[in-house]
Formats: sequence, structure tokens, C-alpha cells
Amino acid sequence: MAVVIEIAVIGVVAMFFAMRLAGKLAPRPMAMALEQFFLTNPIRMRFFGPRQALALLGDAGGKRILEIGTGVGVILEALFHRVGPDGLVAGLDIQPQAIAYTASRLKAAGAEHADVRLGSAVALPWSNQTFDRVLMVSMLGELPDTQRVQALREMARVLRSDGQGILTEFWPDPHYIGEARLKRYCLDAGFEVVATYHAPLLYSLRVLPQHPVGNVI
Repeated sequence: MAVVIEIAVIGVVAMFFAMRLAGKLAPRPMAMALEQFFLTNPIRMRFFGPRQALALLGDAGGKRILEIGTGVGVILEALFHRVGPDGLVAGLDIQPQAIAYTASRLKAAGAEHADVRLGSAVALPWSNQTFDRVLMVSMLGELPDTQRVQALREMARVLRSDGQGILTEFWPDPHYIGEARLKRYCLDAGFEVVATYHAPLLYSLRVLPQHPVGNVI
């Protein structure tokens, strides 16, 4: 029995490092079946769930909030409950399956007017200064390194002049970006990092746009 457990543990560790290596060598969105398990299992929800990921969000009542990279809609559902009847939640993902998952989850939660769209993080389908908050939760690392600053510039473009960006990374996500590196991306995109939050295996940054970029769509 001990041998079987040892083999299983070795297999899990090997799979994790293989996923980490694949995420570094060929960044891309996580497969939906894997994402469904990874984002909704009880252990993840207990230690790396919406409460921790949204620690820097602040008062969301009545706000217009966008999540870039909705995955299966766990964070967006939590946002819907926090913005209240006068707010709006919007989400974007590049995978049609993710949009279907998210739309179904939001409909079940009663979010009939959520604005969920298929699209790319480097060309957001919203006009300048549309949102009070824009979030990325363990999403930026899914993009090639050459596109990450551009995605953050798009985040800045759709934020209102007094808006805020929230970026959260948690380990052992296969696409995890270390804090120092993420801060460099933010500075290169014209953001000022104004607050940080740390929890075991997770951190968040609150950023403010300094120089709006891009054209109105």
C-alpha cells in the first residue's frame, strides 16, 4: 500500500512540473476540463478562492467591473454578488467553452444582464474608460511574453480615469508569474502599483493607470 501511495505522489508531482514546464514553454489557456477541476475543487476554493483573489477589490457596490479571462466564471459570479443591482459585471475569454460555462453559471446565479464576450485580452471589445475595475486572475501568464504588456495597456485603456486594476497570481498555477516580474510588466504598461496583498501561495496587486492608451473602439 505504501508503495502505491508513493507512486501516486510521484505521479502527481511529475504531472505538476510537466504542466509548469508546458506553461512556460508554450503559454496558452488551460483546457476547460482541467480548468473546471482546478478552479472549483473544494481545496482550491478554500485556500485560493474568490475571497482571497478579491481581497484588494474594496467596495464594489454599483461598480462596473470587467474580468479578463473568465475561465469557468467562478470569480465573475462572486463579483456579481458584490456589485449589487446598480452595478454591472462583464467578462471576456478567448475560449468559446469558457464563455458557455460562464454564461450558464451567471444565469443560474440570476445575473441576466452580465456582459460576457468572446475575444482577446490584447484587443478588448469595449470603449475607452468603460469600467471602474478590471481584474485578471492568473490569466496574464497564459499569454506569450511579447503580448503581456499590451494586454495590460488594454486594461488601462478600458479603465475610467479613477479606476483600478486588480491582478492576482496564485501558485501552483501552471502560468504563475512572480511578483517582481508582474510589477515590471505593470510599470512598462504605464501602471502605478499602489497596494499589495499576500496570502499563502497567492498575491494580488492593485494598480492605477497613469497614461490612458489606445483608441476608442
